[in-house]
Parts: sequence; C-alpha cells; structure tokens
Amino acid sequence: MSRWSQVRYIGGFEFRRFFKWKQELFALVLMAALFGASFGWTLLKSALEETQVIAVTSAVELPRFANIEWEYVTPNAALTQELGERYNGILQVTNTPDEGYGAQLVVSSSAGWQDRLEAQLQGWLQQQKIAALPLSESEVALLNAPITIDVTVQRESTEALESQSTGKAISSVILISILVGVFGSFGLMMTAITQEKQQRVTEQLLTLITPTQWMDGKILGITLHCLKSMATVIIIMLLVSGLFAVIAGDALTIPAISASTVVIALLFALVGLVMINAMMAGFAATIDDPNHSGRTVVMLIPGLFVGAGFGVMDSLQGILAQVLSWFPLTSFAVMPLRVADGNVAWWEWLGSLLVLLATTYIIRSAAVRVFRLGITMYGKEPSWRHIGRALIGRS
Repeated sequence: MSRWSQVRYIGGFEFRRFFKWKQELFALVLMAALFGASFGWTLLKSALEETQVIAVTSAVELPRFANIEWEYVTPNAALTQELGERYNGILQVTNTPDEGYGAQLVVSSSAGWQDRLEAQLQGWLQQQKIAALPLSESEVALLNAPITIDVTVQRESTEALESQSTGKAISSVILISILVGVFGSFGLMMTAITQEKQQRVTEQLLTLITPTQWMDGKILGITLHCLKSMATVIIIMLLVSGLFAVIAGDALTIPAISASTVVIALLFALVGLVMINAMMAGFAATIDDPNHSGRTVVMLIPGLFVGAGFGVMDSLQGILAQVLSWFPLTSFAVMPLRVADGNVAWWEWLGSLLVLLATTYIIRSAAVRVFRLGITMYGKEPSWRHIGRALIGRS
C-alpha cells in the first residue's frame, strides 16, 4: 500500500470514528430548535401579554396598537381614582399645529409596555405632523424637532423607584448565581462520571455500593459544591459593586432583602440543582468518551431553563412569568425572581415548591435507572431506544 493510500485509509478511519451521522443530525435538530425557541420568544411574550386599557381624554382617533385598548372618556376627577383598577393609564394627546404635537401618559406604576407605547405614539404623531404641514423651511425645522411624551407616575415615590431598581439588581444576582450553579453541575458531573468509567473502577465500586447510593452521593456532593460556588459568585458581585461605588464616590449601601426572600430563593435553588444534577448524572453515565461523543450537547439543555428567567425579567408578574414559575423545569429559576419582585402570595411559592419537589423525585428515580444502564457499558454507548426503555422502567 502506497504512502498516500495509507494516509487516506487512516484519514477515513478517523473521520468515520468521530463522525456519527445520527449524533450530528440530532445536534443540528437541537440547535435549530434552540434557535427557533430564541426567535419565537418575543412573539410568545407578545401573544401572552395582557391587554392594557388606556383612558383617552382627547378628541382624537388613535390607531390600533398591539395589546393596547383605547377607551375614550370625558376628563373628570374620578379618572385618577380608577387608575390602576379599571384603567392602566390615562392619555392626553395634542396633534394640531396650533396646540403642538405631544402626549402625556399618567400611570400608577412603571412597566415595560409603557416604553413600547411611547415609541409607537411618537411614530404616529410624527406622521400626523408630516401630513399637516406643507414642507417649507420653517416647517422642516418643526418636522425635525423631536416629540416629547411626559410620563407621570403616580403613587410611586422616590423610595419606591429605588426599591424597584434594587429588586431588579437582586433578581439579576439570583439568576446569575443559579446559572453558575447549573453550568458548574454540568462540568463536575460530566468529569466525575466519565473519568470513573474510563479508569474502569465501576466494577469495584458496585461491589461495595448500589448504583442508587453511588448516584445520590454524587448528586449530594456536587450540589453542595455548586451552592458554594453560587455563594462565592454573590459575594464577589457584592464586593465588585461596593468597589465601584467607592471609586465613584457614592455611598456604600447593602441592598435591602428580606430573610424570607433569601430562604425561599435558597430552597428553590437547592431543589432545582438536585433536579438538574439528577438529569446530568443519569445522562453522563451513558457517555463513553466525552471527547468523541455527540451527546454532550444535550447536557447544555438545562441552561435553557435558567435562560427563561432572563426572558421574563422585565415583566415578572406577567402571564408568561406566572406560568414559568409553576412549570417545574423553570420554576427554580423564575419563582425566586417573582418573590424578590414582590406581590407573590405564600401559597403560590409553596405550591410551586411542592410541584418542583415531586418532579425532582420522579426525575431522580428515572435517572437512577439510566445511570444503572450506562455506568457499566464500555466501548459503546447505549442507544436512544435503550435509554428510553430505562426511563420508563423497562429492561
């Protein structure tokens, strides 16, 4: 065999060794699904967003905006009392050359929909101004002048605004720390299980302990380590924030957070990490060599559960956030954010926690069966069919 033929043979062998078309197809489908989920997230939020009822006190015909319902009313003193109950806002619009172009929106509290409404009103008023003016030099100058919309927030003091800002900061810290814990679990669980399989120590360990004890011990140790990593990240973030405050010459303040919020966030994070680690322990046992297996991408899926929290951070009391705070695969990341934001009844977080505990028990039981299947397999990985049968308890 010539030198070139040997090179081609070895090259073909190495290519076929690492290229598994089923795994490549699965990875492509998974990436397409992730891309589709990220692309459709905004559409889903818009579809599930509550309709805001706005009382309009001006004699104008406003266009239809998504998730906005206009109710034309006569100005009266009773409107302010109905603000926050019957109406989400009170809008006054001027759109004539004599009176000028602008709008004033009065709301009871700040929300994300107000920014979208402001941008839409600006565009509509700009078009009204263009249609009303013949384009002379002075009118061009008027056309280029920006339109301002004054938003007056009632019943929201400076302390309330500072509290809202603090709540968003606390939510960010909680979510980032959970994200660190989840990805720490991925690395540690993958390394621990695959190294033991490659070193062929599983038979010796199985003579001393059962697969259930083995997996539960890993879940316990790695969960504790991840909690430690989360605490470290929180401390570092607080220290960095304090350092920047000192450099900027601002007062060094510690965010006010209640003990109940800390306890609830810790409970959800603890149970959520146990659930994630159970998933990863069972699936990592089915991977023979992490360097050559196409299945490792599947273990990144739990990161999407935490990503759901980032997606609803701007509307934590909306319908989508409420659904995700009850859905067990995302509740450990979303419910602590809603609790930190406030307005969550005790039965809501307690019910969500019970659902999360039940789901964690079911996932852990299924993961034990997959772990038992994969931990003693060398040289090949169990097929998806075998994994599926193990998940439902069939041999």
